[in-house]
Amino acid sequence: MHAEDRTWTYGPAARIVVGFLVVVIFGVAGLLFVLPVILGGVDRGGLTIIDVTGIVIAGFGVFMAFGLSAFARTRISLVTGLGGVSLEATVPVGHNGFLMPRFRTTRLPAREIGSVERRVEVFRTFGLTSMRESLSVVTDGGERIGLFSNANGSLNRLPLAEIAAAIAAAAGVAVTDDGTVLTKARGLYGEASSTWNERPLDAPSASKARRAATRTLQILVGLMMLGFVLRACTS
Repeated sequence: MHAEDRTWTYGPAARIVVGFLVVVIFGVAGLLFVLPVILGGVDRGGLTIIDVTGIVIAGFGVFMAFGLSAFARTRISLVTGLGGVSLEATVPVGHNGFLMPRFRTTRLPAREIGSVERRVEVFRTFGLTSMRESLSVVTDGGERIGLFSNANGSLNRLPLAEIAAAIAAAAGVAVTDDGTVLTKARGLYGEASSTWNERPLDAPSASKARRAATRTLQILVGLMMLGFVLRACTS
């Protein structure tokens, strides 16, 4: 490995936190499944509610475990070899019907990178507006390769600006800012779309989208704080 080689991955803290959450979630689900046996005499209606709740929590635990696998496998590197510097990346690229992530491994000589592009993506989930940053490269042949995306407000992030600047420097190009777009791309597990056909929003629309995303983040934080308060009041 050369001194100038660089690799970006999710840090151990992110993996430990998510791994801990997975264990806790499965523990709660398991407790719910054995709770009727512990308590005894639970009526059929109560048993159904407990079982359904346990199944939902276990399903969320599986989703979190898939997210943990994405954190563990996602890797972006600049590696120097006999042919010069190459971009090597293992990143999420879609998922199956059970939300299990798929991965793509890319190896691309830096000299074949025609542009390094980043943009802000506005998307809606359950009627709430959110934003994320996305990074991709375009080869000299015109093929776009999505690398990764960071959801705004996420604690588990890769340094998008740093990675973009390093790839651009290796390729001898400047980083292109493609503005803010409204997209339907899912971006699950940090996936970045390889199809950027959306037109950038004008300044007023982009500002409105940022305010809506800020409100969404405030709502989520408010719900978390409410949960903590209710827990404290009932304990």
